[in-house]
Amino acid sequence: MVIRDPQLIKQLQQKANQSISKFKVAAFGINMKGECVSKACNHFRFGHKGGGIHAEMRIMKEAARKRIKTILICRVGRGGDLLPIDACPVCQQKADELGIKIISIKE
Repeated sequence: MVIRDPQLIKQLQQKANQSISKFKVAAFGINMKGECVSKACNHFRFGHKGGGIHAEMRIMKEAARKRIKTILICRVGRGGDLLPIDACPVCQQKADELGIKIISIKE
């Protein structure tokens, strides 16, 4: 599936830029109706090596309550350009367990 909606991509980029983490990542949770019902950026926890929370995992924590079926993720570079990203194996496994499809937004 290819996402071509420039407004949606711009919103994802803006959300990713809100992250204070080194790698700026955002995720949007989409329900069965195609509505964006949840937004998150990755979150760095100070004092915890490797202790950040991935944006897609933050979305999956509320997946059942909001009936999320698809998660869109994107990574933004320092210049605001889209960079390649895929879900980590842990996030992908959790998404598979929940029946959620993860789609990476790439340029």
